[in-house]
Amino acid sequence: MSSTTPARHLRNLLLLGICVLLLLAAWLAMRPTWQHDAPRNLPWAVADYRQAHFSHQTLPNGQIQLEIDHLPLIGITPEMLAWWYRVLPISTVEINGTTYPLYHIFHLTEHGQLWVVEPATDGSPGMGEGSLVARREWFGPHNSEGAGRVISISAAGLTVHPEVAGVQMGEIRHIFNATPGGSQYRVESLIGVDWPVIGPILNYLLRHTVFTEHMLREWERHQVEEVSMLNYYLPQLYAQRGDGYNFHLDTQQPLP
Repeated sequence: MSSTTPARHLRNLLLLGICVLLLLAAWLAMRPTWQHDAPRNLPWAVADYRQAHFSHQTLPNGQIQLEIDHLPLIGITPEMLAWWYRVLPISTVEINGTTYPLYHIFHLTEHGQLWVVEPATDGSPGMGEGSLVARREWFGPHNSEGAGRVISISAAGLTVHPEVAGVQMGEIRHIFNATPGGSQYRVESLIGVDWPVIGPILNYLLRHTVFTEHMLREWERHQVEEVSMLNYYLPQLYAQRGDGYNFHLDTQQPLP
């Protein structure tokens, strides 16, 4: 009886892997395209991403490991960062008479939509623990559409599990640490699955169809640019917390 249990487990895992491969292949074949939102003409310079530290590598099982140490965030606390992500999918901001989704000022040229598919476990609005959040964005020429399950969110950081058809496809950890001047923000990402037999095949497919070398470099650039943008406005937005989810920004306010 006990000898059949591992075999049954392996068979079930193989069947799951085959189903995921078929779903991924179908998704790749029918990937939707969408019209990119117009760039936001706002007076904030994009940081030079090359000043940050980032790298990626392929692990022995074929998963992709990606790490980023972002540029310093000045006058921004870890509590502000946690609050930012909580309200990001459900908020708007008015700037010079124009109202934008908050997601649109996170990156001025490469963000489309961000929305909550499933609410947080405790029913709280926005990006809370247990929520499933979907996004549409692009990294240079690479469109990116997906969803992630929020595992934890606090002043210590944010952990998200990317999902495809309800199956976890890695882990993205945002780590927030307080510094004398603000915060240090680090990202540790693991893309792919750690499954026996079928896992390396799925990871190979991911690396050669979605997470190509060029796409990874563009994704790293994009992440550094968006996080550094917070220096321009997050303290001003955070000062308005508690007044709903419609904010106002004064672009003439000096940086901290």
